[in-house]
Amino acid sequence: MSKCENFFSSAAIVHFLVLMFGAGAWIAVNGVWVELPVIVYSTPEGWTLPSYLTVILQIGNIGPVLVTVMQTFYPKYFHQNAMIYSIVGIGTLSCLLLSFFWDTTAFIAGQSRSVALFALWFCLSFVDCTSSVTFLPFMTTFQALFLSTYFIGEGLSGLLPSIFALAQGVQNVQCVNTSHTNATTNVTTYSIVAEYENARFSADIFFVLLCIMMLGCGMAFVLLNHLGVAQKFYAPPQPKYIKVKTTNNPDEEGTGFYNSVEMSSSGSTTPANLDSRISVIGKPETDQSASATVLLSAKSNQLTRGNYAYLLVIIFFVNCISNGALPAVSSYSSLPYGSLAYHLSACLGNMANPVACFIAVFLPMQSFVGNGVFTLISAALGSYLMLLAVQSPCPILINETTGAVLMILAQILFVGSVSYIKISIAQIFRSRGHKKSLIWYGAVVQAGSLIGALIMFPMVNVYSLFISSVPCDKSCFSG
Repeated sequence: MSKCENFFSSAAIVHFLVLMFGAGAWIAVNGVWVELPVIVYSTPEGWTLPSYLTVILQIGNIGPVLVTVMQTFYPKYFHQNAMIYSIVGIGTLSCLLLSFFWDTTAFIAGQSRSVALFALWFCLSFVDCTSSVTFLPFMTTFQALFLSTYFIGEGLSGLLPSIFALAQGVQNVQCVNTSHTNATTNVTTYSIVAEYENARFSADIFFVLLCIMMLGCGMAFVLLNHLGVAQKFYAPPQPKYIKVKTTNNPDEEGTGFYNSVEMSSSGSTTPANLDSRISVIGKPETDQSASATVLLSAKSNQLTRGNYAYLLVIIFFVNCISNGALPAVSSYSSLPYGSLAYHLSACLGNMANPVACFIAVFLPMQSFVGNGVFTLISAALGSYLMLLAVQSPCPILINETTGAVLMILAQILFVGSVSYIKISIAQIFRSRGHKKSLIWYGAVVQAGSLIGALIMFPMVNVYSLFISSVPCDKSCFSG
């Protein structure tokens, strides 16, 4: 085999490992979420289950906070690889335990609660939220060409569980007419009883599949650290710089004009090498006008305070409704149309996210007006889904197949549009923003998600503004 063929073969192996590693980023949370249509009727919370999981998911953000504190105040005690091994191990074990204990309940304050599901869901939320601030920094170990592969892998974390969930199917409900005759009064009563048809495989097996996928992520991480083929593609060490004073004019003493010199790996600092490797900051007067033009052009392209406020408000709003408000009432907007409709909306909506992110990477929306238009479209779609939840258990077109189709399409388009907005604005911040722009972006994302979840939780569980129904309830059907 030629050196060229060997290089591409080695690169393909590393790309595959990076893909598996990236897929583990959010695969557990996405997997449990698309499994809700299968398990929702088997939990004591019923239709309110998504509202509990949404709040617990936001509490999982304590993970990134702890990592940030450790990196800032106790950097010598923070070991990135050890942290990744820990969270991948916790995620794998939690998925395995879910397969055995997801339906285990306990009485708390006089009510039956899914304590095992909630506890393990918190562990998975902690793991996946923390992966956002540990997996990506680890990828800086490798050459830049593998970064796109990692993001594709992150997209698979939403796609793969959805494919497994679609293959699993859902518990279809058959409404069967039954009769019961009272032997004493000889009176016969008729009723409709719901009979469930099992999915192709159980929730237990689905959670085992999640465990296997998390295990694959962990194995990929081990190989990326220790496999010789992977180490060939490590990024070179960061160059070191020194400052060399370039003026002999005593009048310029203390003015701070210095040349930035990149040290060669061989350590050679001869004048010839310095001349060839100098990146000039302080320049002769004849070159300053050209440099000033470039600096002014770059500065004019930077975001203003008004631009920041506008884009951050958009990010806050779309995350408030997409990560907090609407997921909390997803069962109320979907289940009235049946378990199959809820199943399809959850799976296909989850699949829309990686597709939209992939489009945004290559065709981002750089226009402020364009992002505003997409936000209005997302708001309209979100309003329609919220209207369906408010009207539960009898939303519009409940008696028609068209109603279920419109609900599923609205869910797909909503998830796709908000995902496209998030990635597009993140790219604007990265290319035109301050060095701390993405930190502000992340903070606003979490604030919007948390506030949306906290607003909806009491509406669902305290004030009971959203109403559920039981299968085969014909009160919404006319005639």
